[in-house]
Amino acid sequence: MKKHLLLQITKNTFLLTALFAVLQSCESPKEVSPVYFNSITAEQSGVDFENTLTPSADLNIIEYLYFYNGAGVAIGDLNNDGLEDLFVTGNQVQDRVYENLGGLKFKDQTATADINTQNSWSNGVTLADVNNDGLLDVYVSVVGNYKTLKGHNKLFLNQGDFKFKEISNEVHIDFSGFGTQASFFDYDNDGDLDLYLLNHTVHTPRSYGKTEKRVEKDALSGDLLFENTLETGVLNFVNVTQAAGIYNSPLGYGLGLATADLNKDGFIDIYVGNDFHENDYIYLNNGDKTFREASAEVTSHSSRFTMGLDAADLNNDALIDVFTLDMMPDQAAILLKSGGEDSDKVAQIKEGFGFQPQYSRNNFQLNNGEGAFQEIALLTETYATDWSWSALIEDFDNDGLSDIFISNGIYRRPNDLDYINYLSNVNFSQYNQDQQDLLEKKLIDEMPQLEIANVLLYNEGGLKFKKYTEAAGLKNNYSNGAAYADLDLDGDIDLVVNNINSPLEILENTQDPITHNFVGLQLVPTQDIPNTSGAKVTLFAGQQVWYKELSATRGYASASSQNIHFGIGKNTAVDSIAIIYPIGGKQTIKNVSINTYQEISALINSRIAPTKTDKNNTGAVVDFPFTHLENKYYDYEREPLMLEKLSTEGPCYVFEDFNGDGLKDLYIGGAKYQESAFYTQNKSGDFTAEIKKVITEDALYEDVDAAAIDFDNDGDLDLYVMSGGNDSPEGDIQLVDRLYINDGKGNFTRSKANLPMANGGSIAVADFDNDGFSDLFLGFRSVPGAYGISPSSVILRNTQKGNFELLARKDYGMITDSAWGDLNQDGLLDLVLVGDWMPITVLINKDGRNFENQTKALGLANTQGLWNTVLLEDLNGDNKPDIIAGNAGLNMKIKASEKNPIEIYLEDFDRNEQLDPTIFHTFEGEHIPFASKDMLSKQMPMLKKKFTSYTSFSKVREIGQLFDNLPADLETKYLKELRSMVYLNNTTFQGIPLPIEAQMSSIEDFYIDKQSANLKLYYVGNYKGFVTELGNSPANTGGILSGFNGNTFTKNNTLPLPPFMEARTIGPLNNNKLLVLFNNDTAKTIDLNLK
Repeated sequence: MKKHLLLQITKNTFLLTALFAVLQSCESPKEVSPVYFNSITAEQSGVDFENTLTPSADLNIIEYLYFYNGAGVAIGDLNNDGLEDLFVTGNQVQDRVYENLGGLKFKDQTATADINTQNSWSNGVTLADVNNDGLLDVYVSVVGNYKTLKGHNKLFLNQGDFKFKEISNEVHIDFSGFGTQASFFDYDNDGDLDLYLLNHTVHTPRSYGKTEKRVEKDALSGDLLFENTLETGVLNFVNVTQAAGIYNSPLGYGLGLATADLNKDGFIDIYVGNDFHENDYIYLNNGDKTFREASAEVTSHSSRFTMGLDAADLNNDALIDVFTLDMMPDQAAILLKSGGEDSDKVAQIKEGFGFQPQYSRNNFQLNNGEGAFQEIALLTETYATDWSWSALIEDFDNDGLSDIFISNGIYRRPNDLDYINYLSNVNFSQYNQDQQDLLEKKLIDEMPQLEIANVLLYNEGGLKFKKYTEAAGLKNNYSNGAAYADLDLDGDIDLVVNNINSPLEILENTQDPITHNFVGLQLVPTQDIPNTSGAKVTLFAGQQVWYKELSATRGYASASSQNIHFGIGKNTAVDSIAIIYPIGGKQTIKNVSINTYQEISALINSRIAPTKTDKNNTGAVVDFPFTHLENKYYDYEREPLMLEKLSTEGPCYVFEDFNGDGLKDLYIGGAKYQESAFYTQNKSGDFTAEIKKVITEDALYEDVDAAAIDFDNDGDLDLYVMSGGNDSPEGDIQLVDRLYINDGKGNFTRSKANLPMANGGSIAVADFDNDGFSDLFLGFRSVPGAYGISPSSVILRNTQKGNFELLARKDYGMITDSAWGDLNQDGLLDLVLVGDWMPITVLINKDGRNFENQTKALGLANTQGLWNTVLLEDLNGDNKPDIIAGNAGLNMKIKASEKNPIEIYLEDFDRNEQLDPTIFHTFEGEHIPFASKDMLSKQMPMLKKKFTSYTSFSKVREIGQLFDNLPADLETKYLKELRSMVYLNNTTFQGIPLPIEAQMSSIEDFYIDKQSANLKLYYVGNYKGFVTELGNSPANTGGILSGFNGNTFTKNNTLPLPPFMEARTIGPLNNNKLLVLFNNDTAKTIDLNLK
């Protein structure tokens, strides 16, 4: 039994966790942080608190899995003297309250406060004026009613002068169970504060299962919502959990909580961060005392082991973003010997159980203002900070950009894979009970320990962050709860951090002299506004806007300052401040002082009502009657080391006049086992579906690309359809291309011509020899079962006799797209190719028959990427076509550059007649394998013998350390560029990255609108087929780029497309409409006149 429990807490609980990381910072010793925190000693501050944990046989990490999760800290002005005080919680020690005396000096007022919690396991703490008397009260979340842990949550009502009265039982919020944290907020906009209780489950049979279990109730671990009845004149809390639509189930492992108006409709919403297999919850407030859990609607995925979180505006667009923490290491050696993501098989099972995708990394959910969040932690390189707890978003140097402080560490690390292997070999059954107890203690003592530095993610602007640890004064520790405030009122934000088995830290922000300006506000309740919690504050200065919401509960188990602090950079004046209170009042302040804290009496200058608006421009986007139905195929079961699925290629389309009536008709290719569709256009511009039996009979094929071409030179357009899909073996009949010969009236007959049989990539039709007849390029993408190997592609010349002459059959790469254009202005069309693991390739047409590869001469040799699409268009008005190419984007877990490329080595390393594509990449400055030891050993069992421990594997830095006797001609391909780019056609091509908004996921297709006064470049994308270890970030909303000035596009507008869908194609339809086709979803039309 003991072994079972210990394995549960280690192997089952943490094995698939991405670990924690770093023994020390990898920063240069000379590196200087823009922010420096000085740790104030207990002797200096008078704060001598330590959250000391002592495991026992009855209570330890086996008996309670969150034993080492730590406790919280709350900061607020408890005695209304203008200085913010401290309340800190302890798991096994007495909670403490400290009065701020000024100058970072504090006095212990615990005895006066009468807050005896000596026998309670206190977790989270928050501050709120629950009875609207102008004094902040204290609410502590407790673990009780479990094993040896007793007690209940406590509400300490502030009586003034640091005297408190515990009244939780009287007002019915004395919950006893697995309490984590609480947030008081006005959910019904009636002027008093209601209560959300965040709780957590522990591993039991009830905590596993399908998402249908969310409707079950759990008295110990389910979350709770209480309505405050103070508006009736009586302070009391009524349980409205079920009526409000809040889950109260045993599935939730709640660790993080934030309440904010996420969709800016005037009602406060709830974000709940869940550990383990349960998804995070996003409860959108319906405005009628009910909520709708909408995480699957508004996010594409969540952190897998969500810890603490914060909700605030990170990019100064006046929208609330959400930053959640996980446990991904940021040091290579620890990453390689730690559990990581779910396997693809487990991810499939969880999807079948109804769970949304999760990835073990921090998540940066960027609010796009259209009712959804774009997750961009990989793009901003904020995704890996170790075993992280508190995320606190604040401007720590007053430069006008919000930074992120992160607390780190766990006292015992039960997810070291070598430790888990060692534990698995221990046979508990051979010992008696007393011996088992001793062995259990020994095994717990042998769990790895490693202090980790807290982190400052410094905001450099433009969605770029830089990581600082030691250079910012942040030391190694086991840190959990944390909170911020300007404790010494010197104009910068300080920190308080609760540590395990070491003293609480007060971190003084030493911005001296202040190089930037700030605005500080203390919102004072009045009769009009009896409670300012939930206030939305917008500051205007020049052309800049800052936005904050007043909410105490942030980070992990903690509550931060209830003052509003804006860094305003070099601005020396403020135009105005607008404040909106939850009860519907608006206040405007004109005379704003800077570099001081200004008391603002909460008043109502005008009344406003919450508004429910449809964020999406639904009138501009309309469903088109075609739904692509992708067949289920799991590429990674056959090829576990491949980086991306190659079986989800479509849909494609052709828009041409096939029946000779002068109106363009529409062909849309289907997935495997799906009939392709044909639509005839009438004079009103409407489309009528028409059954083309010869086409629908070929539903067995997956259509990868299609093109109209007068193949038989009879004056009408025939239809060439390229087949593909990675689920068919090489040489399978389902990979053969198809040619449908048109009789001129739109009636087709399938040609019996001998056509290529390969996994298709792209068709490009053009008259490249200027004889008046259409010629053909057929590009192929991959060899099924051999990821990384390139098939041969072909260039075919129309001989004018219904035949095509083969001019070239070569390995040009893993082709995904191709385009013809006269790049050198010699009157002959040249060919540009893009694809996977290959550079943008240019074949210059020499004479209409011969093509010369001039990729290197034109400066494109180091452009190897995961290219999806290419478009040729003159962007800068010099009458030469430039190259516009869509790539995987920067929101990727693996990073590529010319200096640090990603390599794929293509060889049958274990000599079993199966290719073993092995990828290396650079992570935090170290060159490491991408696949884990387990992934590689599954493909090549010989590696189990070579690397008998994860520690030995964690030292691998080169392919030669993995495999002996490498062939001299080892085939190697590279990725050096993952950005979507423009390449201007000069003597050589000059690369210019597309704006950051266009790098948030893959770009799969472009469309150029030349009709408007200024050229508009439309782009669409998102790809969700990467291996789970890499993860997906479908954050591309689609966009319109315009205002190209020779160096960049100056304007980017989003397309009002549904979020997270995988757009494959965009192109013209009619009547100023564009058609967007999605993989495994319904097509849409877009109004071309979008602004």
